[in-house]
Amino acid sequence: MKGPPFPRQALLWLAGVRILLGIVAIPLAPFLYKEHFLVLVLLRPTKEVLLAAGFLARRGEINLLEILIAAVPLMLLGVWQFYYLGRMYSSEIRSGKDMPNLAKRLLPQEKIKKMQKVLKKKGNRVVFLGRLAAFPSALIGAAAGASNVRSRKFFPADGVGALLSIAEVVGAGYILGETYDKSKPWITLAGVAV
Repeated sequence: MKGPPFPRQALLWLAGVRILLGIVAIPLAPFLYKEHFLVLVLLRPTKEVLLAAGFLARRGEINLLEILIAAVPLMLLGVWQFYYLGRMYSSEIRSGKDMPNLAKRLLPQEKIKKMQKVLKKKGNRVVFLGRLAAFPSALIGAAAGASNVRSRKFFPADGVGALLSIAEVVGAGYILGETYDKSKPWITLAGVAV
């Protein structure tokens, strides 16, 4: 039996490595948070990390421009990679054919099929709004690729949504940092109570 062509296999492994690095970053976060925040962003460029980045930037503990230069390409390219994986495996996803183990794990056929239905009804609005919500953007990307959504429609909707999402999350962190500076003891007491 012949394996997948090189580009498919390379994209699969790259996606697997990115996901593994994101998982490894979770237990390392308390150690990276203080001294190596940029490394944390490179390992896990998620909304939660960018929320913390806004908070730390407000307090003057990190250089926000460095963080954004690291995070924006990773956030965009990660979802676009899943778009291409969805496109490369579209026939397998559509037909329900068996895929290699790594592809099965990264591209769950049933979830992608459900997302394809949503994309068919809502179009690029769901791509754009999915970035603003707490939603698995990689799954939307894979579904869009598997649905043969044209890249010239997908990339702008996803890109603008991603940039607004980053601004939203970093801005919220910045505002929380300002609030924290003004009312440290009260926020701590509220956090303990919650």
